[in-house]
Amino acid sequence: MYSTPSWYGVHMTVTRGDTRRRAQVLAAALTVFATFGYRKTSMDAVAQAADISRPGLYFLFSGKEELFRETMRQALDEALGDARTALAAPGADLNARLVAALDAHLGRYVGTHINEGVDDLLEHGTAQLQNMYDDYRGAFLDALTEAVATSGRPTAGVTPRQIAEVLHAAAEGWKHRVADRPAFVDKLTMAVGVALRP
Repeated sequence: MYSTPSWYGVHMTVTRGDTRRRAQVLAAALTVFATFGYRKTSMDAVAQAADISRPGLYFLFSGKEELFRETMRQALDEALGDARTALAAPGADLNARLVAALDAHLGRYVGTHINEGVDDLLEHGTAQLQNMYDDYRGAFLDALTEAVATSGRPTAGVTPRQIAEVLHAAAEGWKHRVADRPAFVDKLTMAVGVALRP
């Protein structure tokens, strides 16, 4: 057993088995929340999707608001972790690392039935999420900025932060306009090539 921290000071003691089960429940909850939205999602629906009893779900989460926060935290943790891994890829050039990071952070649901739903949750779940999304977005922009700044590549009179912000905005826009993830990666490749043109 060990104590696991969560956002905004909520702590609970869980076993290793509970941690694994908790991660499975959060993955199922993301699909349910993205499909039905926060208001229309019930704990019963999440319990059914996660193949867990309602009491079992309440053992892991005190209620829907905590479940929602933890669901989004896990999704954002995974996205940011994958993006940082992509940016640190040994042997890959800067363009490839930036494309991979943008895809890992913003493209993971492109072409899936939950793509729009996840975005709606992040944009309209501010009362439940407070500053969580902004904090993760800032951390991602910091990681992109650092990758550009430490690359030694000339940036044609713009700052590494400006490049990071433009690439992030382009990726945010395209993820709603392309049919699938390969098309999204093609757009990212073009955007990074333009932004880093000497």
